Amino acid sequence: MPISFQPLALSDIDDFCEWLNRPHLRRFFQKQPISRDEVEAKYGPRIRGDDPTRSHLALCEGRPFGYLQCYRLADYPDWANVIDSPDGIGVDLAILEPSMLRRGFGQEMLAAYLRDIAFPLFPREHRCFIAHETDNRAAIACSRAVGFEFAGEFSEDGIPSLLLVLYRDKWAVSRG
Repeated sequence: MPISFQPLALSDIDDFCEWLNRPHLRRFFQKQPISRDEVEAKYGPRIRGDDPTRSHLALCEGRPFGYLQCYRLADYPDWANVIDSPDGIGVDLAILEPSMLRRGFGQEMLAAYLRDIAFPLFPREHRCFIAHETDNRAAIACSRAVGFEFAGEFSEDGIPSLLLVLYRDKWAVSRG
C-alpha cells in the first residue's frame, strides 16, 4: 500500500490527543496520559514552525495511521551530547492505529519518510539516528529492517536504550 504524509496541523490536535492516549502507545511512546491542552502546548509550536522539529502524519489510503517527526541534531545540543553526535538528523515514530501493528507498516512508513520527507528537508545531513528503549524489540527490528545499524547504547531518563544510525548514501545505494 502506498504511504503518504501530511504535516501535523492544528485541526488534527483533537484526533492526535485521542491517538496519543491509546493504550498501545503507553509503554514506549506516550507513557503518561496527555490532555488536549498539553498536546497543543507541545505540538502547536512545531505545527506553527516555531520549533525546529517537523511533525507529520503517515496516511494509508488517505487515512492517518502513524506519526513521525524529524529534526536536526544541531538544533538540540543537549540531545546531541547524549548520543555523542553533533550532526545528522533524528527521527521518531509511532503507529497510532493498533490495527496497523505487526503488519509491516512501520517499516514501509519509516523508509518512505526518510526518502520523501526527512532527508529532503535536511539535504546537508548525511546520517539519521533513531533511538529505542532496549525492551522495544519490535521498533528495533523495524528500524534494522529499514537499514539502521547499531551505533551505541545510552540511558535516557534512567531507561536503557539503543542508538541506531543510517547513512544516507549507503542506504540510497542499497535501496537501488
